[in-house]
Amino acid sequence: MARTYKAGIIGAGSIGHAHMDGYNLTDNVEVVAVADPVAKARNQYQRSFDIPNGYATAEEMFAAEDLDIVSVCAWHLLHPELTIAAAKAGIPAVICEKPMAIGVGAAKNMIDACNASGTKLVISHQRRFTPGWEKAKHMVEAGAIGTPVFINCKVMDGLTNWGTHAIDGARFVVGDPSALWVMGAVERVTDKHERAVAIEDSCMGLIQFEGGIQLFIQSDLMLEGADAGAFLIRGTEGVLDITETTVKIMNHKSDGWEDIDLNLHEGEQAIGGATNAAQVRELIEWMEGGPGHRGNGENAAITVEVMMAIYESARQNQVIKLPMEEQDYPLDLMVAEGKLPVQEDGSYDIRGFLNWDGIDEEDYATLRAEGLGHHQAMMKLHDVEELPGRRVIYPSAGVDEDRS
Repeated sequence: MARTYKAGIIGAGSIGHAHMDGYNLTDNVEVVAVADPVAKARNQYQRSFDIPNGYATAEEMFAAEDLDIVSVCAWHLLHPELTIAAAKAGIPAVICEKPMAIGVGAAKNMIDACNASGTKLVISHQRRFTPGWEKAKHMVEAGAIGTPVFINCKVMDGLTNWGTHAIDGARFVVGDPSALWVMGAVERVTDKHERAVAIEDSCMGLIQFEGGIQLFIQSDLMLEGADAGAFLIRGTEGVLDITETTVKIMNHKSDGWEDIDLNLHEGEQAIGGATNAAQVRELIEWMEGGPGHRGNGENAAITVEVMMAIYESARQNQVIKLPMEEQDYPLDLMVAEGKLPVQEDGSYDIRGFLNWDGIDEEDYATLRAEGLGHHQAMMKLHDVEELPGRRVIYPSAGVDEDRS
């Protein structure tokens, strides 16, 4: 009889919901506890998913529960602290949300703590399990476009937010190469944050990977076509246009763009559901002696370093060769050093609507019962109609738009 693994979740927000959706599709995992300091969020989460035990802190949950797996679904700056605490508590496996950490040093500390305790560390780049990305990876390996030479990505809502998925996905499809050097540019004229982390208004980066592959990423410059899960890969013998659920190819065998059949199933999605479930199953295989996980911490730390190097290049006005020396968050350092003076008054967080202050639990439960997701329900309760901070620098029409 297959063993049942006991899981606990830290953070009862939207990402916690996605992790729960994945666990619910995994037969041999039982979620027995959730930890969140916000009582409203914790109570609603327990009721929504019929979770028996709730705790205000992760430490309380670790002390009371015999857990096999912990999902760290708190906001970014808490990822290292909570992952390290889980490792020190002897938790066998951790699935930590992306971005892994805000800083190279913090990511390294997470890996060191997990290695010391024998904890299996997975970072939730769950899009690696989407049918489009998996098919594209197989096609690249089979030589469908020859040797990959250039990758183009366009994202928004912050490099560490959406960009981590795009960079990670591109690396996954072309074989997870390490980066050699990075050059970047950053603009920050507003006091913009994302889940309490200072982020840029816009940025771009050029990354040189081993094997002669270059990747160009732009964030919050053009919103048209921006997608955390989409990228274009040009090879010596063709081009792949990739999203989580589509793949198109143009090469010497195709007559223009050719759609690749992915044999999609109903409900295929990038976040939650089947992708998060597949991520959990591969972790369990690893725990039971199978091969390492495609989203392991060491692999994710490479993506963290690429993002930090984009910021550090802008800070130093030079190409950054990897491994990089700076261990902290270069964007914070630039702000502290006066290199990114704010020109528009008012600090804001583009995910501020996720705050539970002033939210009525019954109103929230009603909206959820009506079919709204967590994000949508919180936006409605906070009277937010549009996500703040989406400031198009170069719209396709060539006209500047103000930040909404």
